[in-house]
Amino acid sequence: MGIEFREGSLMINAKSTATAEAGMVFNVHVGFSNLKKPGAVDAADKVYALFVGDTATVQESGPASLMTPAKKMIKNIAIFLKDDEDEDDDEGNEANEKDELIMGDGRTRSKLLDSRTRTETQSEGKRKEHQLKLARQMHEEAKRRLAEVRGQVTQKKTRSSNTFAYKHPSMMPQEPDIQDLKIFVDRKYNTVVLPIAGLPTPFHISTIKNISKSEEGDYSYLRINFFSPGSTFGRVDGQAFTNPDATFVKEVTYRTSCGRTGHLSTPATNLSTAFRLIKEVQKKWKTQEAERKEMEGIVAQENLRLSKKNAPRLKDVYIRPNITLGKSRSHGVIEAHVNGFRFTPYRGGTNVDIVYSNIRFAFFQPCDHEMIVLLHFNLKNPILLGKKKQENIQFYTEVGELVTDLGQNHSMHDRDDLDAEQAEREVRRRLNGAFNSFRQKVEALTRDELEFDTPFRELGFSGVPGRSTVFVQPTTHCLVHLTEWPPFVIALDDIELVHFERVSFHLKNFDMVYIFKDYTRKVAMVTSVPMTSIDQVKDWLDSCDIKYTEGVQSLNWPKIMKTIAEDPEGFFENGGWTFLTPESSDEGEEDEESDAYAPSGEEEADTLEGSDSEEDYESGSESDDDLEDYSGEEEDLGSDESEGKDWEELEKEAKEADKRQLPTWEEEQVANSHPRKRKRQENQHSRHGSKKRR
Repeated sequence: MGIEFREGSLMINAKSTATAEAGMVFNVHVGFSNLKKPGAVDAADKVYALFVGDTATVQESGPASLMTPAKKMIKNIAIFLKDDEDEDDDEGNEANEKDELIMGDGRTRSKLLDSRTRTETQSEGKRKEHQLKLARQMHEEAKRRLAEVRGQVTQKKTRSSNTFAYKHPSMMPQEPDIQDLKIFVDRKYNTVVLPIAGLPTPFHISTIKNISKSEEGDYSYLRINFFSPGSTFGRVDGQAFTNPDATFVKEVTYRTSCGRTGHLSTPATNLSTAFRLIKEVQKKWKTQEAERKEMEGIVAQENLRLSKKNAPRLKDVYIRPNITLGKSRSHGVIEAHVNGFRFTPYRGGTNVDIVYSNIRFAFFQPCDHEMIVLLHFNLKNPILLGKKKQENIQFYTEVGELVTDLGQNHSMHDRDDLDAEQAEREVRRRLNGAFNSFRQKVEALTRDELEFDTPFRELGFSGVPGRSTVFVQPTTHCLVHLTEWPPFVIALDDIELVHFERVSFHLKNFDMVYIFKDYTRKVAMVTSVPMTSIDQVKDWLDSCDIKYTEGVQSLNWPKIMKTIAEDPEGFFENGGWTFLTPESSDEGEEDEESDAYAPSGEEEADTLEGSDSEEDYESGSESDDDLEDYSGEEEDLGSDESEGKDWEELEKEAKEADKRQLPTWEEEQVANSHPRKRKRQENQHSRHGSKKRR
C-alpha cells in the first residue's frame, strides 16, 4: 500500500505490469465530481462531490475481502468539508468567546464554574460508589481469610533459651563457698546460688529482675528482686510462666555487719563481690539475648554463584545502612552475578551479598528532582549487616553538594555559577544513564524476574512518616520515600484500609493511617499531609482499589488493633470497619435529633403546659389555651404589653416615647449654636423629670 497517500510507484493504471496474488492488500478508491442534488434549496448544496474508498485483501478464490468491517451509514463514514465563509464565521465565534472570557463575562464565568462543579460532583459520586463496592469486597475477603485461619492452631513463639539453672543436681559445682552457705555466682551456667533456709538454692540469671546494694549504719544490705506473676506489666518476649499458680520467691535481702573501724569486714566484702559478679553476668546475658533476638527473623540465603563472564557492574556507589564502624561511609562497587548482587568496598571489609530470590521490591529513583540517584532493595527476609538485621538496602551516588553555603555572593550572570549549573546538569544526565543502563542489564540478566519500579513524582505528596517532612511517592506496588534514611516502604498488597484523621475545613493538614491485613502488625502513619492533596490521594487510592475512610478525631490505634486481634470474627460480625465511616454517626445523630424534636401528642401537651423555656414556647402549637397561658405568665411578670397590642399601637407608643426622651433636630441645632439655651433646655428637662417623679 505504501506510506504516502499516493505512492507513484504503486499506482494502478494502464502502465502497471504487476500481477495480483493472494494475500496482497490494495487501497481502492473512486471519486465523483459535479454531482447534482435535486430539490436542494441552497445554491451551494445543488452541486457536490463524493469520494469512496476502502482497503481490500486478495483471496485465493472468490472476491476480495474488505479489511474495514465498520458501519457503512453516511453519518458514520462521511466527512463534510466546510467552505471558507463557514470557517471564517467559526473563527469569529471563537474569537468572541475568547473576548468574553478575557472581559470576564459573568454568565460565561458562571457556566465554567457550573461545569467544573458538576464534573467534581460526578467524580466524587463515582468515587463513593466505588468505595462502597470496595467496602463490601474488603469485608468478604477478611471473613474468607479468617475462615481459612480458623482451623489452624497458631502457637506463640516461646522463649527458646533455657531458664533452668541446672538440669540435674549433680551439675551443681562443689565449691567451698556453696558449702559455707555463701552467695556464689556460676558464670559457666549463668546461675546464682543463694543460701535460703540453710540450703544452697540455684537461680538462673534470667529470673533476677534487679539487684541493689546499700549501707545503713553498721550494716550492709544486698537486695535481690525476682520476676514473678503480677510483678511486671507486659512481660518481655515470651517469658510466660509455665505454672503461674506455683509459689514464687519475689524478693530476698541479705544483711551483714561492717567493721568498727570503718573498714569493711569479710562478710561485707563478700556481698560487694557478689553484687559486682551478678551485675556482670546479668549484662552478659542481656547482650546474648539481644543478639538472639536479632537473629530470629534471619533466613540463611543461598550461596552466591559468581559470573564467569564480565558481570554488569556499577562503580563509585555508597551503601546504606553503613557497614563500617564510625561516621565514614562505605564506598565501593556493586556487581550483578548469576543469582544475586555483591557489593565490594574499596577499603576492604566484609562483602554484602543479596540474592535475587530474597528481593521483594526493587526501585530505581533518578536524580531529576533529588540530590542522589539510587537503587533500593526491599527484602523478603532480613539479612545481618554488622550486628543488626536489615530489611532495606540501598546503593546511591550523590549528584553534587548536599549543603550550599548561603554566605557566598551569587549572581545570575556569574560565569562560574552558570558553568557549575551546566556541569551539574551534565553529571545528572551521566549518572541517570549509568544507573539506568545497569538496571536494564540486570533485568535482561534475570529475564525480567527482577523488575525495578520508578516512583511517580506527579502523584506524590508531602508528609511526615518519621521525624521530618518528606515527599512520599507512589510506585506500581508500593508507597515509598527513599531519599532520606531510614526509608519508608509500604506494599499496597499488605494494606487493607487507609483512614484519614483530623479532616476538617479549618485545619491545613490531616493524617493518614495505614491498616494492614495482618492485624498483629503495627499501623503505619504519615502525618501532616497538606489538605490540598486530599483529593489527589483519594483518587490514587481509589484507582488502586484501596478502601479509605475519614474522620475528624485522632484514634487510639494500638488499643483498637489489640481489640480486633483478640476477636476478629466478632469484630466483623458487629459491622467491621463501618465505625470509621462518618455516615453511620450522622445517621445516628439525625435519629436523635428527630426523636428530640418530634415528641408524641401527650408529651407535647405536657411540655407546653408545664415548661416556661423559649424552646417549649417556640415548638408549641399556637392554640388559644397556649396563648392564654403565655399571657398569664406575662401578667405575672408585670409586662405592659400583656393585652396583646397590635403593631400600629406599638409603633405609636414608640414614637411618643422617642418624642419625650429625645429633642428634635431643630432643638439640637439651636442648642449647639447657643450654649446658654442648651443649658436652659437641660434645666427645663430636669425640672419636668423631677415633677413627673413627684
